[in-house]
Order: sequence, then structure tokens, then C-alpha cells
Amino acid sequence: MSLELERENRLIQLRAKLNERKIKLWEPPYFTPEHQTDEAELQTLADQLGPELGIATELCKEGLKALQRNALEKLQSKDEFQRTGIATVRVRAPTQTGSNREFDMKVKVTDTGSQLCELIGKRLSLDARKIKLVCSGRIINASSSLQEQKMTNGATVMALVMAHSEEEAKRECSTYDRVHKIRTEAETLINDKDSSDFLSIEDQSGNAIFLPKEEKKSLMMALALYEKGKAAIAAGNHEEALLLLLEADHDFRCCNSQLLNVVDNYALLNLDIVWCYLSLKNLNQLPDAEQRLKVCELKFQQSYGKNMQRVAAIRGEQSNEKTLLVRLHLLKAILYFHQNKRDDARTMFQVVETELQKLRIDDDCLSRLMECGYAMKEARIALRACSNDVEASIEYIHSQRQTREVNEKRAERERKLYRTIGYEVASSEFQRLKLELVDQLMEMGYPEELAALALKRSENDINGALNELATNRDGLQNELLHTVSVQTPLQDKLVALGFDASVAKVALKLTANDYDRATNYLLANVTQGVYSEALRGALVEMDRKRSRSDSCSSAGTPASTEPSQPASASGNRPGSSSASASSSSTTAADTEKRRRKEMLDILFKSFSQDIRTSADSHLDLALEQEANLLQQYKQLLGMD
Repeated sequence: MSLELERENRLIQLRAKLNERKIKLWEPPYFTPEHQTDEAELQTLADQLGPELGIATELCKEGLKALQRNALEKLQSKDEFQRTGIATVRVRAPTQTGSNREFDMKVKVTDTGSQLCELIGKRLSLDARKIKLVCSGRIINASSSLQEQKMTNGATVMALVMAHSEEEAKRECSTYDRVHKIRTEAETLINDKDSSDFLSIEDQSGNAIFLPKEEKKSLMMALALYEKGKAAIAAGNHEEALLLLLEADHDFRCCNSQLLNVVDNYALLNLDIVWCYLSLKNLNQLPDAEQRLKVCELKFQQSYGKNMQRVAAIRGEQSNEKTLLVRLHLLKAILYFHQNKRDDARTMFQVVETELQKLRIDDDCLSRLMECGYAMKEARIALRACSNDVEASIEYIHSQRQTREVNEKRAERERKLYRTIGYEVASSEFQRLKLELVDQLMEMGYPEELAALALKRSENDINGALNELATNRDGLQNELLHTVSVQTPLQDKLVALGFDASVAKVALKLTANDYDRATNYLLANVTQGVYSEALRGALVEMDRKRSRSDSCSSAGTPASTEPSQPASASGNRPGSSSASASSSSTTAADTEKRRRKEMLDILFKSFSQDIRTSADSHLDLALEQEANLLQQYKQLLGMD
């Protein structure tokens, strides 16, 4: 047990006893009119309170003097603030060794966050630009005044910096840069329409969730920063983790959707923020920690159901979500302890102890599963879900894998289908297509893409979709000419068979890149180099769409709406200066597109290299830290 925690325990008990007896250490007889401590009176008080609280008299007196000193400093700073407007804030700077550097800082509340950073930077001999300040659960904005950010006299500020060794100082200066770089990378990936799915959004059953564009952007940013924050926690870098988690908290708060009431991400974020407070020994952020745990508990009830009923219905009685409740209940118990609600703390610690016992993993069972080739995380989750039954755990693992595979295939099919028919999932009019209705229409012989388009137009009314397919099939196919992006390798294969590139493109668009169907379409509509009326009409429609697109993007002359038909099926249209310029422009555009894609791929790999992408990662808690903390606090409360 740390000496710091033992000292805090003594101060908590002494403070409560003094409040109970209305004893004011800054007034006579403990503090004389000459502004001196009366040692004899303090000694007498220590002799009285020590035995009552089970604290050695010498340690009791030391605690009383510390409380008296704190009280006098607060009175002095309050008076100074009223007279001069200069506030005294308490700065706590966590270090990598687990301790805190603490000191008071004088500042005007009209000063900005950056000015306070400058003062703290000078005190710590650090570059102020590399310091991030946290107060009441918010990152202090550098350009706004402290008063605007509701920081006043007596506030406690956490300065996220590291210890003073040369090596750690280098890491210290990189923390801010890394967090800034992570946000910039996430923004780049999210803003690129081809990379917007780099983090999937799913419900508890693993089904993809589609959201309006702006809301999805905020939620994706929050999730991206949160994943990076969790990776920092796993690496033991709690300073960087806290910054990332608070940044994620800001983005989560930008989401207006009721979605946050039914998914557990925001609850988990609040839980992890309080865990970082504890790891950084900054539970003096009590008001914020208490509020965050309340949010967490409420969100858990909304997502999992009261007493976990909703999760039990989906995953079974022994769900791994119960590991999250252990951490929640432990943090609540620790908060009760620091608030001197000792009876509540004892009760909650007993709850935690019972929960830990139920979730204990048998080492022999774990070894047997790992000998079978299963990863530790997968084995641990399965054993908890199956109460250490090895055979049941193996069945559980394979069932979970199968469910994930089915959900992933369904989600990928859904995304691909929406891209094919040009269905903008970010629009306010978006209504999710019912894939089971698409399947019904496919069983009747309709192609998937036409079935989806018909259901989109009929708003999932299968009778309306059948009517659309019967009366407006040409219109549906023309829409595909506007929405389907042709896969170049397939187009090249059709050109190699002797078809003109333009008709190959039409065929692939009309069949949604189905090579066999596209080949059959061309064989049916091209006879000795002569195109059918249907194919000519499709070429005209595709050129018309390209002309409108060109008109929107430049002031150039629109392309001709007449289709070009070569003399033979394998012939090419003669080139011209304008066609040559167009070809050159297209080549440059393709080169730029490839370069951007390569850049995004590199960025994606860099960004995601330390993110654990498994859907159950947050449930794989070893619970060793929780067990150690439980024993420490039980000892402080005399529960052993």
C-alpha cells in the first residue's frame, strides 16, 4: 500500500471528525491571535482523536497540522482573491513514477489558458506549448480566459506532463504533438469518402449502424480518438490516454442522436476517464469523477438493461459485460472512500469481491484452451462466459466467430449494395433497406441491384417494388448508369474479348460489375459490330450523364450525346487533339487518385497499428489491477 494513500486515509478521517465536532483549526485555541500554531492544543487534540480513529498520536498530530496549514492557505487565498482578483489554483502534475508534484499558482482569472500554461511551464522548466491542462473534466482552452472556462479561486488543475529525466522530458514534449497528430490523421481518414468505414459502427448484435453525415463524422472522430486512448491505457501511458479520452468526450457531446442512449461507447469512455484519474492519482477531480460514473451507470442501464437483462437476452446470463460492472463498482467504492462514506464504501467493496470471485478464471482451464490454439483474450472471454467449462467455452468461441462472420458479410453486402445503387446513407431521407425483401425479389428472378433500387423507391413496400420492376425496369437500369462505378479490370477483360470500351462500361454498369451477366448482355446486344436499340439508348444516357458532370466541373464544351460506334467490334475511334488532351487529363487524374489512395493506405496503417479492432476487446479485462486495488482499500478500511 502506498504511503500517499495511507496519508490520504488519515486526512479523510480527521477532516470528517473535525467537521462532526465543528472544530476549526484556524481559530483559537489551535491558532493564536498572533498567527501562531498552539502546539500544546494540537497535541491535546491529537491525544483525543488518535485512539478514536485508530491513528498513532504522532501521525494524528502531523495530519492535524497539515489540515490546519491547508485551511489557513485557503483563507489567505480567498482574502487575496477578494482584494486583488488574483486567484490561487492548486496544480497537480502526475509523473511516470505514479506520484504527483503539487504546488499553488497565482493567476488572474482574466488570463487565458495559454498564460497559465506559461506560468506552469516556467515552474516545471518545460516548454509551455507542450503542457495540457485539465480542470473539472475539461481540457483548458488556450485562447479563452480562465473565467470563461469557469475556473476560479481554489480550483484544482491537472497539468499533464511527465517526470524530469532527460528521456522522459523528450516524451513529455511529444505527448501534445502525438495527440494533435492523431486528431489530424483521424480527420483526414474520416473526411475521405472512400475511407469513412475505417472504423465500423455496430449495435450490440453486430449489425452495421448508418447515420446522417455530420453526426457520423462526429461519432467516428469520437470513436477513433477513443480507440487511440484505449491503446494508450493498455501501454500504460495514462497522460496521453486522458488527453485523447477528453478529446473524444468533446466529440461525443457533438452527437445529437438518440443513438448514444442505446450504445455503450459513451458509458465506457466515462468509465475509462475515471480510471485514468485513478491511475494518475487525481481522484481529487471528485465532482467530475462522480458525475461521469453516474453517466456510465445510467448508460449501462440503457444499453444493457437493468440487472443486465438485455445483454443476457442477447449473449446469455454469464455475459462478459459483467467485467465492466466490476470496474464501475470498484470505482464507485473508491469514490465513496475518498468522500468518507465508509459504510457505503465497505458495502460496495463487498459487492466487488463477490463479482470478482464469480468472474475468476481457472488457470488450468485457460492453459488447456491456449494449448488448443486459442488466443488468451478469446479463451479468457469464453471461460468467463461459460463459468470455466472448457467444452462449452470451445463451442462458445466457434459460435461467436460464426456470428461475427455472418454479421460482417451482411454489413459488407449492405454497404456494397448502397454504393451500387447510389443510396446516400448520410441523407436525412435515408431509410435502411430490408435485405430480406431484397432476397425475396431475387428469388423471383430479379437482379439484386434492381430489386434494391425498386425497394428504395417504394420505401421497403414489396408490392410497390414489384410494380416498379414491372412498369419501370428501363428507368431503374438507367439509374444504374449513374450510380455504378465500373471495375477497370473487368472492363479490360471485356475489351480483350473484342468489345469497345464504352459498351463494356455500359454492360458492367447495367449488371453492377457482374462479369458473366455483362458478357451475356453484350453477346445479346452486339451483332457483328451493330448495337441493339437498347444498347444505343444506354450509351446515349451514359454520355448525357457524363456531359452534365463535365459541365458542373468545368466551363468546357459538353461531350456529344451521340454514341460512337466503331466500324468493327474490335476497332477504336480515331483520336483527335481534344481527345488526346482529355486522355492526358484523365491520366493525370488517375495518377493523382492512385497517389492519394496510397497516401491514405499508409496513413490508415499508421493510425490503426495500435488499435485493437476486435469487437470484444473492451470486455477482456484481466481484473488483476482491480483485485489489487480492492485489497489495498479493504486494508485501509480494516475489512481483513
